Amino acid sequence: MNSHREKYSELTNCLCTSVRRSARNISQIYSEHLQQSGEKINPNQVSILVVLSQIEKKTISELSNILKMERTTLTRNLKVLDKLGWIKTYCGTDGRMKFTKLSKRGNQVLNKILPYWKKAQSKTKKILGEDLKLFQENLTKISNL
Repeated sequence: MNSHREKYSELTNCLCTSVRRSARNISQIYSEHLQQSGEKINPNQVSILVVLSQIEKKTISELSNILKMERTTLTRNLKVLDKLGWIKTYCGTDGRMKFTKLSKRGNQVLNKILPYWKKAQSKTKKILGEDLKLFQENLTKISNL
């Protein structure tokens, strides 16, 4: 049994595990603040709405690539957002491609949650402290792989 500990001890400092754990902790900070807005929205959904607020219209595949989100996860979130009326999903002229865009209600939700998002952002920046700029630069490097 002791040999297994030694054999796998280097895995305790796994970068992938550390990044995933950190991401969950950061998401929890944002979730707690977003909950105070009164809207039932999670950080993934905020990311989707923000991207849709910045672009005219995109297919689900294009959104998936932009967000670096699995298509199935994105589709699940889009169904929820569509049901809430925060986005509009429609078929292209040939009927094969689906497009998604932010609805008027979705824009209102973004405006409503913005102050709570800012509080979460501020808290997260405070935790990261002086290393924030380097941290953001490194995240950008990884995101652009």
